[in-house]
Amino acid sequence: MARLVDFILGHQGIIKKMVDSFEAGKPGQTFLFVGPSGVGKKTTALGLAQALMCPQSRSGCGKCPSCFRAAQGQHENLKIIQPNGANIKIEQAKEVLEFLSLKSLGGNRVIIFDQAQTMNAQTANALLKTLEEPPEGTFFFLIAPSVAGIMPTIRSRSRIVQFKPLSMEELGKRVKAPTWALKSAGGSFEKLAQLQEGPELELRQKSVDILNVFLKDDDFIVNDMWRGEFKDRAQGQRLLSYWAGFFKDAIFLQENAKAQIVSIDQAPLIKTLAESSRQMLLKLTQGAFQAEQALSANRDPQLVMEEYFISTKELR
Repeated sequence: MARLVDFILGHQGIIKKMVDSFEAGKPGQTFLFVGPSGVGKKTTALGLAQALMCPQSRSGCGKCPSCFRAAQGQHENLKIIQPNGANIKIEQAKEVLEFLSLKSLGGNRVIIFDQAQTMNAQTANALLKTLEEPPEGTFFFLIAPSVAGIMPTIRSRSRIVQFKPLSMEELGKRVKAPTWALKSAGGSFEKLAQLQEGPELELRQKSVDILNVFLKDDDFIVNDMWRGEFKDRAQGQRLLSYWAGFFKDAIFLQENAKAQIVSIDQAPLIKTLAESSRQMLLKLTQGAFQAEQALSANRDPQLVMEEYFISTKELR
């Protein structure tokens, strides 16, 4: 067994700075980790919790029983809170306060709030005083995609730590995946895993098939092959997201910026698209983004796609 922090990719600068503060005995106590999902925020929080609770070393030894229990997420001084349904509820805030009121067995205590942006106002208000003035030896790690979803009163009581997407090379060190998937993952292990699942690969291929019909069939509007695929708005948004990616790749090819192309496995499609005018590619890209936004705003998917087709037909 070893320290969890030693296995984390891409965030060693953040980890070193925080561990150094632990060793110096001058750490903060309430931290807000923000950044894309799947880049290691929660794993970093667990690794730092392991270090904070280790009785042998302020940076964590990775070898003692305390470090082993922390690595398993089963340490008696560790509490991990996740949404119960859609939200972190007031009952869970009460659990935390009760946990902190119990006599400690010794050593530091750590509370991790995963998806902290799902705290409702009642929950946040119940925790405000504790987050502002944590008991001695108590540390909070709040994890969220961005500061925007966190109540200002919580933000102001936290030290914000920004996590960046991982590089394609860092993802490739941990997961064997095709180059297009590593590029498309946006630096997220979570997104990379989704891209390699059978249903998502099937959906990506559907996006190619429907796009070919969209571009070549003058009677696309009355063609039934695409309608069922867009009834699910979330699926329709993902299909359009793939389209936008293909269009951008075609523009990169026109610019001879081949290193920027993501969907290298779709070379024939990208090459065909790149033969179109720049005006057409820009119009198609803009239309895909607008259609995606329209679906997220609950507009009728079939109407959205019909408008998209009509608005770009004259350029084809």
